[in-house]
Amino acid sequence: MQSWSPSRARAARCGRLAAALAALVTTAAEAGDAPVWPEPNGTLVLARPFGRSDLSLRLARRVAGAVDSLTWDGVTFIADTEAEDALQARVTVGPDADGRAASEAGSPEDGAPAAQRLTGLRFGRSWAETETRLAWTPAGAKAVILHKRVGLGLPGLGNAVEVQARFDLPEPADAARFEALAASVPAEFSEAWSFDRGTGTVSRLDPADGDQPRPVILAMPEGSHALAFWSPNPPEQEADAPRPAFAVRRGPDTTRLSCAFAVAHAAAGAHDFACYALVGTLADIRAALRSLTAPE
Repeated sequence: MQSWSPSRARAARCGRLAAALAALVTTAAEAGDAPVWPEPNGTLVLARPFGRSDLSLRLARRVAGAVDSLTWDGVTFIADTEAEDALQARVTVGPDADGRAASEAGSPEDGAPAAQRLTGLRFGRSWAETETRLAWTPAGAKAVILHKRVGLGLPGLGNAVEVQARFDLPEPADAARFEALAASVPAEFSEAWSFDRGTGTVSRLDPADGDQPRPVILAMPEGSHALAFWSPNPPEQEADAPRPAFAVRRGPDTTRLSCAFAVAHAAAGAHDFACYALVGTLADIRAALRSLTAPE
């Protein structure tokens, strides 16, 4: 059996995602009802051991299937004050960050109940698949449909959360920014680091708001707990494929972190991306990034 690698995973994920999401759509259509959650409060918890604790994430109906809790070793890695804080997918249409935005979790201003926007849910022991109509802020534009698969753990990397996201645009856009992963991280994660794919080392980062070409790690000052987003670069033969960028936006109580892809002249139809969240100590994150970026 071949070992896991970013390039093989990238080559295979579109086929797996298409097949899985076709089954998801069929299941939802056959059921004709709202998705059924395993817990009465409309939540689904995925967990697996990693190091000295379980790594646990929770999908929730109140945020249309986005992740509203990510914990390890007794620490919460995403804020949970507002729906916008969730670990979720987003898209912005327009030439800059101030364009029209649509998000998975929504906001109080969008006027679209989250439970009604989630149209499909399937899950197993360590994975979940959802289909969601993204919520525009302000409301009014044609719906963007998000098909998403969340997987907990990779071979040899128990601290990875894999997110495969397909955005179905209803119409072309002059420019679009797809965030397969975005979350608000608590202020306690006050130290920022960047990872150099070439040397496998991390260095302190004093980021201004905006995109970073290297993966960004947010950590507690002592390095006991850290969170990073990562995505593989496209193969050299796909020179025109969008490359991942890692955006940091600091606020008074949280830091917004995202894994994003900018697409000029985005066509109507499907746009597929994969990003990974890595959880653990700063040393765990560095080791995971070295493993993910090691030459095959």
